[in-house]
Amino acid sequence: MSSRRIKQMGSLIKETLAQLLLREVSDPRLQNVVVTDVEMSADLKIARVYFSKSEMEPSWNEKEALQGFKKASPYLRRMIGEKMELRSVPELRFERDTHNEELNRILNLIETETHPKHKSEE
Repeated sequence: MSSRRIKQMGSLIKETLAQLLLREVSDPRLQNVVVTDVEMSADLKIARVYFSKSEMEPSWNEKEALQGFKKASPYLRRMIGEKMELRSVPELRFERDTHNEELNRILNLIETETHPKHKSEE
């Protein structure tokens, strides 16, 4: 399978999941969750779904979100199959996206190295 087809399928699943979470999923554990990326396996049988909290949600429990995804997974798979007209719907595996947190940590390290705080002289 071409890498273009794999990326296209991941992108379409990401869009479909985002719409489902926004409009059709009523589980409060998933209300302020954002799908950040979907990576497909080479055979298109597994979709690794990365998610994070919305910027508007200061209090957030990752374990509760994972439980919400676990409960909603059969529904989400069925709806993806219907909306995308797929004969074979990939298994959904949900993981918290830590890329942004890691990027912020690295940027903060760079900032402190390039602009160290000077103690004021007494």
